[in-house]
Amino acid sequence: MVIETEEKSTEIFKPSDKSFFSLLGESFKFFLLHLPAIATIVVPFFLVVEFVVPFFSNFIPDLAEGLTNSFLDEILSDIFRLIIVTLIGAIIAGIAWIATIRVIASSIKGEKIPPIQAIKDASSMLPMYVVTAILYYSIVAVGFALLVIPGIVLFIYFAFWQFSYVLRGKGAFGALSYSKDLVSGNFVRVFLNVVGIWLVMFILNNYVIGFISNNIATLVGEDGSVAYILVNAIFTGLGRVFEGFYIIFMLTLFKDLEKS
Repeated sequence: MVIETEEKSTEIFKPSDKSFFSLLGESFKFFLLHLPAIATIVVPFFLVVEFVVPFFSNFIPDLAEGLTNSFLDEILSDIFRLIIVTLIGAIIAGIAWIATIRVIASSIKGEKIPPIQAIKDASSMLPMYVVTAILYYSIVAVGFALLVIPGIVLFIYFAFWQFSYVLRGKGAFGALSYSKDLVSGNFVRVFLNVVGIWLVMFILNNYVIGFISNNIATLVGEDGSVAYILVNAIFTGLGRVFEGFYIIFMLTLFKDLEKS
């Protein structure tokens, strides 16, 4: 497992203490320059998660059959099937997320890591990543259950847990603690940037890409037809590729906070 604890290379992308829109623009330019490498990882994993995994669910047996000898058996079997498919999808998506972070981080340093190597590294890092993710989402969920505000605060403080683990080798509590230390003293700045990039991604995926895909899909086929579903899938895949843009934005903010 390779962890980037040292930064001996000269970085080619250093948006230091820039405004949200300036950081957004530079992140997008960098994203376009490295789009092929990002797409190489994201698109295949997206196809597996969105098509192969749901297809695989058809072969999962009724695990609750005979459990209560009532109509509840079918409901419980569907729930178990959903849980299994969700877990498999989350694991595959986790590998893609780690690999994409590794590729982007290396590119920012002016280096190049092959996507295959990034995926291998991601596979070895996955177990602790999953543990850290469970801890993070559990804490934030409890925070949102406590009148929402604590959840928002915790979400911002721990926003960089993925980078803390993948790039700095901080596991579980260490990743959360490292993220909190970075955000402390910069809470308002991080809050505005995180909310800003979240809104950009929401509009991009749900309105821009969604609008384009629906209109083009309507031109090639009727709603529900193979052509319609295929076009929608392609554009949804393009939307997933833009997660690389989100990673670049958050990663550069993460590195800037480390230097401040």
